[in-house]
Amino acid sequence: MEQELIAHYELLVNRYQQKLDQNRFKLRNLSWLRLAAFLSVIPVFIYLMPISHLIGWTLVLICLSAFFWMVKQSVITERLLKYYQNLVDINTHEIRAMHRDFSAFDPGNEFIYPNHDFSYDLDLFGESSFFQFLNRTITSGGKNKMAGYIQQSNPAAETIHQKQSAINELAACLDWRQQFLATGRNTERKDSAELVFLENETLQLKHTSFLKIVLAIIPALTLLLGALSVFDFIPNSFFYLAILVQWILFLNYSRTIGIFGKAFGVKTKLLNQYSDLLLLIEKKEFQSEYLVHQKSKLYNHGKPASQITSSLQKILNELDYRQNILVGFALDSLLLWDIRCIYRMHKWQNSYGSQLKEWFDVIAEFDALISLSNLNYNHPEWVVPTIHSEGFTIQAENLGHPLIAKEKRIDNPFHLSNEEQIVIITGANMAGKSTFLRTVAINMILASQGCKVCASAFCFSPVRLFTHMRTTDNLMKDESYFYAELLRLKYMLELLHQGENLFIIIDEMLKGTNSIDKLSGSVELLKQLIHLKTHCMVATHDLKLTELAESYPIIIKNQCFDVNLSGDELQFDYLLRDGVTSTMNATFLMRKMGIIT
Repeated sequence: MEQELIAHYELLVNRYQQKLDQNRFKLRNLSWLRLAAFLSVIPVFIYLMPISHLIGWTLVLICLSAFFWMVKQSVITERLLKYYQNLVDINTHEIRAMHRDFSAFDPGNEFIYPNHDFSYDLDLFGESSFFQFLNRTITSGGKNKMAGYIQQSNPAAETIHQKQSAINELAACLDWRQQFLATGRNTERKDSAELVFLENETLQLKHTSFLKIVLAIIPALTLLLGALSVFDFIPNSFFYLAILVQWILFLNYSRTIGIFGKAFGVKTKLLNQYSDLLLLIEKKEFQSEYLVHQKSKLYNHGKPASQITSSLQKILNELDYRQNILVGFALDSLLLWDIRCIYRMHKWQNSYGSQLKEWFDVIAEFDALISLSNLNYNHPEWVVPTIHSEGFTIQAENLGHPLIAKEKRIDNPFHLSNEEQIVIITGANMAGKSTFLRTVAINMILASQGCKVCASAFCFSPVRLFTHMRTTDNLMKDESYFYAELLRLKYMLELLHQGENLFIIIDEMLKGTNSIDKLSGSVELLKQLIHLKTHCMVATHDLKLTELAESYPIIIKNQCFDVNLSGDELQFDYLLRDGVTSTMNATFLMRKMGIIT
């Protein structure tokens, strides 16, 4: 199955590379033809103009028209070049990802937060992280939204069902997903918040009622006086006076024009990107309730968001005419151009500005869902989880860690139900305890977000995940390792006493104290968790802790990862078994490495 996916991605790379080469060839030809059209004006002036002005000017107009048409075609072709290059890159990166190379994708380093319920323990963010494995986002909003998704583990069951349908639908739309990504990659990733102007942040424009009348009368009067003066019906001074009035108005609003220009002017390119993404969503027909609902947010009284944002983009483009001094001078002298632009901009803000945030949030939602659906597409052998809403359960078959390659991964069953509150897992060093804890947690996160999971069967109850696996000291706060560990456990218990429904995963609790304290403290903590009816997985080297199962035979289950000591070699099978491990390997490894004799 994996080889078939790689072959399909390679096919797409070849297809889009051909398109890319064709457009490169077309652009080269347009460049030469454009130069020829421009240079052909010279012989027309030299040889034909003296013979016939009519023929000469006609050919000049034809040559210049051809030149400008080819300029426009060159711009279109350059956009297509970027688009097809993006598609080549997208599919090349997917081929690399199928070979376990995720370096092309953003690892989300900015989301690393040691005090989160579980993200730091599970390496959700950073190089070679779970986020980098998932991430295909092309907008900052999409990246933030996806990071937020995988940092929560207990959405409502109905939300999970809806997202499952949405992700499955998008997974089947490979061409549309790649079109979305290729379009969004055409400009640099920036924060869409730059374009969001809420109603209470609207830029102020004074005397708008007065301006509405002025913009209708003054330019029309100026043009009329200009026409009358050309035909000598009135003196030129009337026309010049009208221009002077326009410049007085311009100077009066020059500071406001500068503020509007600074606030909006640099955002034209970014807005163009988002308008294209909105249009892609609007044109696509969706079936799942979740996607249909998201798309419905993109309409204002039947008018699509892409059309509304395009109208703002058009105003921004027109305001940019002022960058050409001669053009700007002519337009401001005759049409109050810059004032007209900021008036239209202000009117647009009042009508639609407060909706931009919602529209960009829809783009971010689709951007994040595309990353999740890409996971489903790349792993057709994985399973869509079923949700158990009554009580608590995890029932998994052939459960594996998503970040471990299939040929290296050892899958295991795992079952935990209402009656069995706590699973204590023992095993030698490097036998697979910590990896298995992370395997369960990562698949719980995927399941809670509506994704497939790395298993052949998976039934679970949505629940808030909490881990205690990797504690760090804090010298700046004068906190020792052990004290930091106690603070984490204290916070966990506070959540439980507040009524939070937690699924807790602990890897070797109370590591920062002596073995006697560690055992007694661990026993008391587990008794508290039993009393609070909490479900928990605990990995430990302390075999004495497993004796709790004798006092709580229904509530506590012992499982283990065993290691085989064969002569001078260690043999790990990484298979989860019922019972308590019978082998430990620390001394063996130290002797083998020459640390002790």
